[in-house]
Amino acid sequence: MWSSIKQIIKPDNLNEALILQKKTGSAFFTGGTYLVSEKNQKLNTLVDINHLVENDINQQSDKLQIGAACTLQDLLVYADSGLASAISAACPSKNIRNQRTLGGEIARARTDSDLLIYLHAAETYLQITESEELVHIAEWEGDGIITAIHIPQNNTRLERVAVLDSAPAYVIVAAHQTKEHITLAIGGESSRILYCKSPASPAEEKIRKFMAKVESIFSADHFGSPAYKRQLVSNLLKEMVVTV
Repeated sequence: MWSSIKQIIKPDNLNEALILQKKTGSAFFTGGTYLVSEKNQKLNTLVDINHLVENDINQQSDKLQIGAACTLQDLLVYADSGLASAISAACPSKNIRNQRTLGGEIARARTDSDLLIYLHAAETYLQITESEELVHIAEWEGDGIITAIHIPQNNTRLERVAVLDSAPAYVIVAAHQTKEHITLAIGGESSRILYCKSPASPAEEKIRKFMAKVESIFSADHFGSPAYKRQLVSNLLKEMVVTV
């Protein structure tokens, strides 16, 4: 690992893992790709939960039920084209995809993760620790341990704006549209992921309020102003056959 790590603990169960992780200087360890890349010198203990979380993939007619320890590379085999594109964009390196877990990618909560934006728009649900009740990914606040992920296979679309195809996108838009509803997720170099579900033909006032929220999650930087990024989002949504 790295010099500050003094011990790696394998707890007997998830509840013990949660207690250990709350101690100062501790972090959960599954794939470890983010931990290794950062080498946070404030960490001294890794709580290994690989043996406590499944990595299986159950493909059903309309969704994938996935153990949180499943790697992104293994998930690619079962993913439809939209999900596969989101996985590859979020993690272009096959070597890293072979280590990075789906649960870890979600828990990392990167606003510029194409996969995380996709999962929001696709209406993904999470199983947390030992609870049987599923939590919508947009409602999860980071408490507990993700044990399983339920991803609908519903033709969610994703578009991104980046300097290079292999670079993190500074604007990401995902949309899932039915006759009744439109589900949107916006992210990139933003303060948070903006999730919204509305009727298929929202009122003009609701559209204006939503686009104001879009602008509020972006800041001015070398990529452009918040107003410019709002316009990018609007243009992408129009290309995705969403009325804005």
